[in-house]
Amino acid sequence: MAEANTQALPPVPEGYFEALAEKALSPGWAKKKPQMWPTPRPKYVPAVWRYAAARAALDQACDFVSPEFAERRNLIMVNPIEGNIYPTSMNLVAAYQLVLPGETARSHRHSPNALRLVLDAGDQTYTIVNGVKVDVAEGDVVLTPSWHWHGHSNFGSTPAFWIDFLDVPLVQNLECMFFQDHPDRNEASTAHEPDSKLRNKGSNLTTRMRESGTVEISPGWVNTIGLHAIGLRQGQSQQHLARIDSSIFAVTAGTVRMQVDKLGLVELSRGDVIVVPCWHAYSIEGLSEWSQLVRVTDEPVMKALGFVDVSRV
Repeated sequence: MAEANTQALPPVPEGYFEALAEKALSPGWAKKKPQMWPTPRPKYVPAVWRYAAARAALDQACDFVSPEFAERRNLIMVNPIEGNIYPTSMNLVAAYQLVLPGETARSHRHSPNALRLVLDAGDQTYTIVNGVKVDVAEGDVVLTPSWHWHGHSNFGSTPAFWIDFLDVPLVQNLECMFFQDHPDRNEASTAHEPDSKLRNKGSNLTTRMRESGTVEISPGWVNTIGLHAIGLRQGQSQQHLARIDSSIFAVTAGTVRMQVDKLGLVELSRGDVIVVPCWHAYSIEGLSEWSQLVRVTDEPVMKALGFVDVSRV
């Protein structure tokens, strides 16, 4: 539908627009602002979060935030646009989380899909998903699909740090949010599956990346979130045009350099995170002998809804 030229409007009866407003109606030929435009106009901006800074802040939070006090001891990566208090990108949110030795983050379930990328974890760190105990280790990507019970425990001797990714902003916008605490607080495990299909072992991902460069992680297991592991040797690079989906990248090994529209050139090391909202071209270059990233994206949402990037048609 073409936007009207409000400057060329003929005279209208006095009080006409005011009367429409009282009836919750608005004239489509005289919109206050255009509602369609030639190319995407992203609200969210590229931004970077540093693991070292987040880890220091989480360490400090241990003095006054316990699992009994908080659902999760985590730090949300809030996109720095005016008025935003939660999302990292339009449809996704990411957060650094810490579970200390001897702690259990209580079990709950929710309609949003979730996953966690393990940065540091010792022995006896695991998550329980729908009663199944799933061990986790450094580099693992562990899935928690919608409405699955899940809780996390660390009975080792070292703190466990990981990054949570969820589609909460999407679910909020769709107004289909459900959340429930487990009636027993901590769900008991009825089985132990170290090689659960919900667990993508970091060691296996590294092997696949060294063979293929970029690999898809658990396609189809989480309907709203796409996952890729990217491996780059020193000097290798990828160039990406602006696209309609948004991506969050986390470095899991080595150091990379990224050039992002409207952000510029940044270097990222292990544990660092960058968000590239829709319609921002970007490139990635490996600076270390070997570097790895995990890309988390809302691309499956665009595909499922049938949206097409017409600039590439």
